[in-house]
Amino acid sequence: MNNPRHNGVYLKRLQFFLDILGNPEKKITHYIHVTGTSGKGSTVAYLHSILQASGHKVGSTYSPHPTYITERWKIGNRYMTKNEFAELISFIKPKLDYYLSKTPYDMLSFFEITEAIGILFFVKNQVKWAVMEVACGGRFDASNIIPHKDAAVITNIGLDHVGIIGNNKKEIAYEKAGIIKNCPVFTTEKDKRIRAVFEREAKKTKSKIYDLHAEKFQIISVRFQQTEFIYKGNKYTLPMFGAHQIKNAILCIEVMRHLKIKEPIIAHGLKNAIQPLRLEVVKNKPLTILDGAHNPDKIDSTVKAIQSLNLKSKLHLIVGFSHDKNIKQIIRSLAKLKPATIYCTRNTINPFRKVASPQEIRQIFKTQLPNTKNIYIYLDPIEAWNKANKTAGKNDLILVTGSIFLSGEIRGLI
Repeated sequence: MNNPRHNGVYLKRLQFFLDILGNPEKKITHYIHVTGTSGKGSTVAYLHSILQASGHKVGSTYSPHPTYITERWKIGNRYMTKNEFAELISFIKPKLDYYLSKTPYDMLSFFEITEAIGILFFVKNQVKWAVMEVACGGRFDASNIIPHKDAAVITNIGLDHVGIIGNNKKEIAYEKAGIIKNCPVFTTEKDKRIRAVFEREAKKTKSKIYDLHAEKFQIISVRFQQTEFIYKGNKYTLPMFGAHQIKNAILCIEVMRHLKIKEPIIAHGLKNAIQPLRLEVVKNKPLTILDGAHNPDKIDSTVKAIQSLNLKSKLHLIVGFSHDKNIKQIIRSLAKLKPATIYCTRNTINPFRKVASPQEIRQIFKTQLPNTKNIYIYLDPIEAWNKANKTAGKNDLILVTGSIFLSGEIRGLI
């Protein structure tokens, strides 16, 4: 695999920098490492909430952040404050100068610096458990710098970041399996070919993969901001909308059982978990849902969740994507919702990020929904939001999806 992402120098240069900082990564007692194509953020949020409910001081990382950069790092019930962020940047800046004067490597990436910031933040606040979300892949992701793991968690394998970490599911699985390092491994992935990739890595690193039966559950109800289900005789409530969240929750239940966390604490932690931009209801009239789904698997889950509501009101869709997404497949799925109005926009106004063309998005929607006349282009996602908010009736639904960046920017307004 000749790909710049498959390069151990990323971890070497971050380790060089952490050595300069006095190896804060070694001062955290417990780590749980989470990767996968879909469900990483929700899984991290569930694990964080359960560990906190059990009385532990826990920190967690999220990538990308929902709206503000300080939302990449959380301790207990709070994110990093702006003052804490400023203090950590002031501390790190001269260390980066020293790094550049001494290192045999090149400059650290944005993700590597944010990983160092998070570790410093946790150590400064005496965090005992850190739940680390992989940003991209796993094997050479900056989060894989952590020295030991109480558990490695892989949600599933799908086609995302194609061409960056791999060209097919097996290659992507190989990269994500790189977080397996002499530790218990938990996954809801059932594809035998993918499992074989995990098993080879587990054998090589003397790790054990635990078999889960995440498909064996009973749904009680799925409503706005609440999903109830029964698993192995116990009832659980999630403060999130969508049946697809149940498998993420079961994954966390089994990790926590392995760590000897008691059942009532697991249930309490799940019920109180918080994770923005996962079919997040932020307004009632009109009903407004912000969703960070950005690949075919996630979008398919979003579509099924919206369809399960059997709403009779009009749907107004605001969409924008990153340039490297399979937007034809994503739009085919979104077209099943038969939106009354579609606002095609850029998923972010950040000039450093490549976005899918709103013109191309509009054209694909026109092909998929030739009878839909109300398909508009707005270069600024905020203008798309303002127009949708003015146009939608009080009983209508506005769905913002296609990118965490898009939903996050609009969330900042609301």
